[in-house]
Amino acid sequence: MSERKNNRGKIEIMADVLTLSTVGIKKTHIMYKANLSYEQILYYLNELLAKGLLEQGVEEGSPVYRTTERGREFLGHFTRMVDLIRQYPEERTPLLAQ
Repeated sequence: MSERKNNRGKIEIMADVLTLSTVGIKKTHIMYKANLSYEQILYYLNELLAKGLLEQGVEEGSPVYRTTERGREFLGHFTRMVDLIRQYPEERTPLLAQ
């Protein structure tokens, strides 16, 4: 089984986009700050909008994205999950590998 050290998974990318969007942000700024391609940002914005985790508004004639209350709830759960995982030392060997 290979270890993922530098690659983010779908949930991590969603959390990154939601975190960036808590203040209201344009698509291009999300794309650059989250280090996503144009195709990726379109995919994740559509996913998050469809799930009600993100909302789209308009400011000064440009679309702006903001994290919804449900999105902030997602971020809270995500943060707790990451904190739980980090509580265990990495050098522990799983029982199944023995």
